[in-house]
Amino acid sequence: MKHNRLYALIALSLAAVSAQAADEYSKDWFFTVNGGVNFNDNDRSVHTDQSVIVGAGFGRYVAPKSTFEFSLDYTDRDVSRSNNDKWSSTHATGSLRHFIGNGDWQGYLMAGGGVSRRSLDSISNSVDYVPVFQVGAGVQNRVSKSVALRGELGYRFDFDDEAITGESQFGDVYLTFGAVIGLSEVSAPVAVADAADAPIEPPPPPPVDGDDDNDGVLNSVDKCPNTPAGEAVGPDGCPIAVVIDLRGVNFAFDKSELSAESVTILDQAVDALTRYPALKVEVAGHTDSIGTEAYNQGLSERRARAVYDYLTGHGISADRLSGPTGYGETRPIDSNATADGRARNRRTELSKQQ
Repeated sequence: MKHNRLYALIALSLAAVSAQAADEYSKDWFFTVNGGVNFNDNDRSVHTDQSVIVGAGFGRYVAPKSTFEFSLDYTDRDVSRSNNDKWSSTHATGSLRHFIGNGDWQGYLMAGGGVSRRSLDSISNSVDYVPVFQVGAGVQNRVSKSVALRGELGYRFDFDDEAITGESQFGDVYLTFGAVIGLSEVSAPVAVADAADAPIEPPPPPPVDGDDDNDGVLNSVDKCPNTPAGEAVGPDGCPIAVVIDLRGVNFAFDKSELSAESVTILDQAVDALTRYPALKVEVAGHTDSIGTEAYNQGLSERRARAVYDYLTGHGISADRLSGPTGYGETRPIDSNATADGRARNRRTELSKQQ
């Protein structure tokens, strides 16, 4: 038959569209039911201009806003006033519907094709299969998570050149209303936005880097993760030697009273000890070599006591201080042969203790 080539082309096209769409996107299947009015082509020479059309189908989303649906519908027309003269058409079609919008109400455009079984009763008692194409538009309203109502206006071409002599095709307009019943929520009209409309997700926050030993150095760079709280540490988190320089806390010859300059330096020592609460020091006093050894021993102890009392009087706990200890003239740091050297030897020191 001369329509065979056209049938094959329709079947091949629908199969290619369906296969391509399925590869690109996959959704659950849904069912459709509908009914409405078919406005018959005047060239059909039927008794009434309008006929009832009913149908059902199934489909799936093949893209975020597109469906591919298979449907079967039936139309019965009266050829004459006799009840025995019937012209019925059963259409099996596959159609693509592309939806517009993202809300519960969505418009759509439709195009598709398939095969129609045409049956003429009483007149010629003939049955034939002819190709059909259809286009249309509609609107769909989602009323629940898995149910939507649909109205569609379409135009269908039947390429039938054997039903009526001199006619090779017929064009009918149809208006249908129905429901789309999904197997799951995703089968309802999806409200997936286009890529340009999709919200931009903020980047995840960076991981929190803690300081488990509370030494002020983050775990990620702390090479000594178990440093006691309050220990003086370097940038790598490891303990460092802390030297509290008391140069300037010197004493006049044969004196143990603190001068105004010495008080300023001791205030800095108080600040350092406060910042490192784990630091323990020895308070030591020294003298030059002038005088007897016994006298110098007592003088160094009095000098150490003066510093010790100042520190404890300014908030430094006594359990962090060893001494006060006097070393007399036994630990010079300069020569006792010059006045400047002897002045430097008359001093106090804070030495870090383990």
